[in-house]
Amino acid sequence: MRTLVRPSRLRRGFTLIELLVVIAIIGVLVALIMPAVQSAREAANRTQCKNNLKQIGLAAQGYHDAFGSFPSGWFCDEANDPNCVPRGASPYMWNGLVGLFSFLEAGNLYDDINFDVSPYAFDNRTAIRNSLSVFVCPSHRQALPIDVTQIDPDGQTATLQIGPSDYRGNMAAGMTDCNDVSNPDCFHYENGLTFRNSRINISGISDGTSSTMLIGESLIGTWPDATNCCVRTTADRRFNKPNSVSGRRIPYWESQHPGVVNFCKADGSVSSLRETVRPDVLIALMTRAGGETLSAEDYE
Repeated sequence: MRTLVRPSRLRRGFTLIELLVVIAIIGVLVALIMPAVQSAREAANRTQCKNNLKQIGLAAQGYHDAFGSFPSGWFCDEANDPNCVPRGASPYMWNGLVGLFSFLEAGNLYDDINFDVSPYAFDNRTAIRNSLSVFVCPSHRQALPIDVTQIDPDGQTATLQIGPSDYRGNMAAGMTDCNDVSNPDCFHYENGLTFRNSRINISGISDGTSSTMLIGESLIGTWPDATNCCVRTTADRRFNKPNSVSGRRIPYWESQHPGVVNFCKADGSVSSLRETVRPDVLIALMTRAGGETLSAEDYE
C-alpha cells in the first residue's frame, strides 16, 4: 500500500517591510494617545492642587475662628530682633504656615517642633523633614523632603532634608507714591493678608473676602523657613517668570499648570488666574483695603 505524504505548509512570517509598517502604526497611535493621557493627568493634578488650596483655605478659616485672625506671614520678635522688619524675613524665623498644622490634621508634627529655636536648629531637624501632601502640587513634584543647604545656628554649612511647600501667602501689593522700582522704600509690605506678625481678620478686609487673595501657588519653597512664607506682588512682574538677584531666585506667583496659577481667597474659595491677567487687576486682588471694584471681565 502506498502512503501519501502531504507536503508540509511553510509558515510565513512578517517581512521586514511589514514589521516597519506595524511599528510605524504603533508609533502614530502612541503619538495620538499620549497628549490625551498627559492632558488627563494634568487635569487630575490641577484638580488635586486646587483641592490642596481648598484645604489650606478651610484651615485658615478654622484658625480665624480659633484666634480671631488669619495666620501671620512669619513670626519674629519686634522688640528685641533688629532683623524683624517689614521688608522681609530671615531663615531663622518661622513660617506662618505652621500655624495651620493643627487644622490640617498635622497636630502631632506641630507638637514635635521646638519654636524656641530656629527651624534649622538641631532640635528641629527631625521635624522639618516631614512632608505634607497638602503643601505640594502634584504637577510640580512629589511630597518628599528635599535637600537644602543652610547655615545652622553655629555658623556651619549643613545640607538638611526639609519638607517642601508650593504655596505662599499674599504679603502685599503695589507701590507707594514714589513709584521707584529700584527703591525698596517705595514698595508696600503690609497691605495684604500675611506679613510680619500680621493678625488680619475678616473685618479688616474692606475689599471683601471674595475679592482678596489669601494664598497661591509659588514653587521651590519649604514650609518651615520664614523666607518662603509670602509673595509681594508688583506691576512690573509676571506669572511664571521669577527674577534672580545675585544668583538667588526671587519667588513669585508661578505654577506647572499651563497658562494659569491657582489661588485661595480669604473666603476659602479657590480660583485660577490666567497668565494674561492685568497687573492692576492682580494688585487689586492682593490688597485688602484698596477700594477697587472688579468685574468678571477683569479676571480674564
